[in-house]
Amino acid sequence: MKDNKKGYKNASCVLNVQEVKADSKNGIVEGYFSGFNNIDSDSDRILQGAFSKSIKEHGPSSESNRKIAHLAYHDTRRPIGVLAELKEDSTGLYFVSKMGSHTEGQDFLKMYEEGLIREHSIGFNYISDKIKESKEGDQTIWDIQEVKLWEGSAVVFGANSETPNLSIIKSQDDLNNHLEEINERMEVFIKALTDNNLSKKYNELFVLELMQLKEQYNSLLKFEKPIEKITLQDQEPNLKEQEEELKRRILLS
Repeated sequence: MKDNKKGYKNASCVLNVQEVKADSKNGIVEGYFSGFNNIDSDSDRILQGAFSKSIKEHGPSSESNRKIAHLAYHDTRRPIGVLAELKEDSTGLYFVSKMGSHTEGQDFLKMYEEGLIREHSIGFNYISDKIKESKEGDQTIWDIQEVKLWEGSAVVFGANSETPNLSIIKSQDDLNNHLEEINERMEVFIKALTDNNLSKKYNELFVLELMQLKEQYNSLLKFEKPIEKITLQDQEPNLKEQEEELKRRILLS
């Protein structure tokens, strides 16, 4: 129902191309906060043009005192950069940000550069008369024509918190590609932990990510058998307890 499309929402963005670039020498990061025409788990599809009014009113070039922010994990207490450019193109919501000189700003700059950050999420409000209902087969889609955008956030792991969609694996090559992608991702995090270039507070976050990647890896190894989506409730009790404790520590950090 359209009445459910109200209030504030975070929407994750995972693009299939390498859309994040970092220049540590100049402290600049560029990438995409959001992609167009992707249908999310709430059946929302953000259309091109949805951000244009917000950019005009609160973007980097606006005269507003409350500009669209670049945050960590949607936390207004954790700004990590100042947006120098924000615009729409055919792919999505493109940004260029000057990262802060404070510890967290520099930590995130390093994480961007090392490939630890490759996903983003936006925080916005729906605008009720800018939502159009459509049908695609048996599915109801909500086309979002305009939003009130407040911020774009860097997230270390967003869609990685669940096991991969096993239904898309049609061949041994598909399986090998997924296993290789997860293996490469694990190597990136292992290197970050080994190099010890980041603040200690992120170590527990990386451990949690590695544990989730391990679950994905194990699921793929058994893909030829019927597998239900793995959740925290399905995991071994001791692993579940470890992850819950890690999440609790991260929230308190």
